[in-house]
Amino acid sequence: MLHALPNNARPTVLYLDDEAGNRQAFQAAFRTDFIVLTAEKLSVAWRLFEQHEVHVVICDQRMPGIVGSEALRQIKERFPQVRRMLITAHADLQALVDALNQAGVCHYIQKPWEEEEVRVAVRAAWESYKAEGERKAFTEKLLESNRQLEFALRQRLLS
Repeated sequence: MLHALPNNARPTVLYLDDEAGNRQAFQAAFRTDFIVLTAEKLSVAWRLFEQHEVHVVICDQRMPGIVGSEALRQIKERFPQVRRMLITAHADLQALVDALNQAGVCHYIQKPWEEEEVRVAVRAAWESYKAEGERKAFTEKLLESNRQLEFALRQRLLS
């Protein structure tokens, strides 16, 4: 579900982390920059995806029951247009490889995060999200124009 949004609109960022302190810190740090949603587990995230148009999801790697790279892979399956980022305090090369290859993450964030790095990464992801929406809308317009031209040509050939 891609919608046309005004250029000054703020991206909606879903921060998925099982630690309440991390969710609160993220909300406090970025509430004026983004519309921030938080979830402590993937089942809560799914409900938020149903209620909001999420543009960027940032997911912690180490959570009970599921690793972040797998959660992001599942999010990619259901919501491929959403930009995905992995955040972790632990250097884990395999997690990064899985996140890149299977979940298509666009950015890797090391905890503790640098606020400006997160802002820049989310803005870049937001621009990418909007550009994809514009490309899809343009492609749909081209396809519709093509259908109309083909119809007009058939009508002309039949008359």
